[in-house]
Amino acid sequence: MSKRQTINDEDRKEWVQNDEGLYRMFRNWRGGYALGSFVRAHRKEIDEVIVNVRDGKKPAHYLVYGG
Repeated sequence: MSKRQTINDEDRKEWVQNDEGLYRMFRNWRGGYALGSFVRAHRKEIDEVIVNVRDGKKPAHYLVYGG
């Protein structure tokens, strides 16, 4: 990310709902179906995906389709 952009939980929720790999992680998670709980438990992993896609290091949906 350029110039130190911050990522909040609302951003993370949106990414989980729109990125196929993150969404599959959420659906397979054994912690229940509360998106907020998933986001709090997986902030580091979600942020890594967001940064990789935003910075152009990886293509969107790379958790599912590779890249």
